[in-house]
Amino acid sequence: MGTVAAGVKGLCLFGGHHAGYPRSGVLLAGLQRLGVPVVSCVASPRWKLPRRYAVLATRYALSKREFDVLFVPEFRHKDVPLAAGLAAASGKLCVFDPLVSRYDTRVHDRGDVGDAGPQAWHNRNLDRMAMTLPDLILADTPAHARYFRRELAPPDARIRVLEVGFDDTMFQPTPLPDDGVTRVLFYGSYLPLHGVHAIADAAAHLAARADIEFELIGGGQTFETVERVVGERGLSRVRLAPRVPLAELPRRIEASSICLGIFGETPKAGRVIPNKVFQCMGAGRPVISADTVAMRDTFEDGREIVLVPPGDGAALAGAIERLAADRARRDRIARVAAERVHREFSPLPLARRLVSLCREAMEG
Repeated sequence: MGTVAAGVKGLCLFGGHHAGYPRSGVLLAGLQRLGVPVVSCVASPRWKLPRRYAVLATRYALSKREFDVLFVPEFRHKDVPLAAGLAAASGKLCVFDPLVSRYDTRVHDRGDVGDAGPQAWHNRNLDRMAMTLPDLILADTPAHARYFRRELAPPDARIRVLEVGFDDTMFQPTPLPDDGVTRVLFYGSYLPLHGVHAIADAAAHLAARADIEFELIGGGQTFETVERVVGERGLSRVRLAPRVPLAELPRRIEASSICLGIFGETPKAGRVIPNKVFQCMGAGRPVISADTVAMRDTFEDGREIVLVPPGDGAALAGAIERLAADRARRDRIARVAAERVHREFSPLPLARRLVSLCREAMEG
C-alpha cells in the first residue's frame, strides 16, 4: 500500500528509544508493511537529559523532515517537551505513546516512593506535562485512557486507544501438546502487577497433581518472595527459569498447554493488558488472567480468555484444573483468541489504526 493511501507522508521516531521493545517494535513493523516511511531521530535512553536533547535536536535538524508525524515512543515522558516544540516549529503532528503513567507505576504499582513525597510530585508533574503538550496521546487500553483523562491530562487532550498487540511473524498458532501432562507457563519481570505470588499459591493447591507442571520464566522485584514460597512449600513441579531472549519465547509457549497473564491487585494491574497475553493468544494458547476492567473491555471471558479474581490462587488453581480436564475447551478458546488477535492486534491492523488516528488529529 502506498503512503498516500496509508494517510501519512511519513513518521519520525523521536526520543530515547529502547530498540526492540515489543510495543514500538510491533507498530514499526506494521508501518513498514503499510509502506509508511519511518525516520529515526533517536538516542540512548541511558543518556542524561542535556546530552540526549542535544543529540536529538541535532539529528532532527539534519533530517530531511519528509514526514508529518513526530512519534515519541513508550516511557519517554521527558522527551515530550523537545518533541512538541520541534513539531510545533516545523508544522508536524506530535504523538506520544506513554504506555504507562510514571506516577502510577512508582507510587501505586512498585511502591518505591510515597504518595506525598517529592518523587511522587515530580513523577505526577512529568505525566501531566507529557499529556498536555502532544497533539495526540495513545493509551493501550480503554481503562488507561480513562485514568489519563481523569487524573493526568487536560480536558481537551486528544487521547485514543491503541492496544499493545504482538509480532505475528514470531507468534503463530501451533497445536496444543497431547502427552497427558498440562504445562502451565508464565513469563515476565515479576512486577507487583504480575501477581506471581498467586501463581505460586495455585501451584501449592495443585501440588498433588502429578500431571500439572509450572514453568515461571523471568526475574524481578517479587522473585525472591516467590522463590522462597516455592522452596518452603516443596513445590517440585514448579520450575523457576531465568529470563530468556524474546526469540526463545515461541518455543517455550509451544511446549505449554496453558499460558498465564497477570494476577496482581494493584490499581495499575486493572488497567493493563501486557504483551504476554497477546503473544500467547497469537501462538494459539488458552490464557488465564485476572478479571479486570481492562481485560473485560477487550476480551470475552470464557470465549477468548479465562478470567479469575485477582490475587486468588485457589481460583486460579480451579481454572487450571478445569482447562486441564477439557481438551476441547482449551482448543476452542485458543482458536477463537488466536483468530481475534491476528485479525485485530497484529502489526498491520494496529499500524492502520495508528495512521487513521494521526489523520483524525491532523484534520482536527
